[in-house]
Amino acid sequence: MRKILGFSLLVFVLDRLSKWFILKNPDFYSDSFIELKLVENRGFYSFSLNQIFLSLLITAVLLLFFVFLCYAFKKKDLVLIAGFSLIIIGGLSNLLDRVIFSYVIDWIRISLIPISVFNLADLGIITGIVILGFSTAKAYKSKDKRYNNINKRS
Repeated sequence: MRKILGFSLLVFVLDRLSKWFILKNPDFYSDSFIELKLVENRGFYSFSLNQIFLSLLITAVLLLFFVFLCYAFKKKDLVLIAGFSLIIIGGLSNLLDRVIFSYVIDWIRISLIPISVFNLADLGIITGIVILGFSTAKAYKSKDKRYNNINKRS
């Protein structure tokens, strides 16, 4: 459990350091495949929302995920702890950007995905969502097998 939380904390630290670096080197690298360049993300998935409202909304969602994380700790479910920890840490780092700079510091653009600009916190969030998705799918599959076995006995 400590390794999971330590890894999540490492994601946070690496995200903060990479954002600090890109602020100091805004046009760091560019080639035909990848571009490492400062992008000030002032919106929220293309929505232009009031910054205070957006920060409150993100905070509410993070608090909800924190409640789920507490539940995962109570159940000692390492997969849920990993997923929720990465989502919360990534969300907190991006929220910190919004509070300090009024925008999220994005800096990675991959040419194969033309509309994407992201940062390490975003990767943590996506990884957490994927972990939770697989965990949920596995749980449903397990319940479905138990249900089918009960029906076969009847």
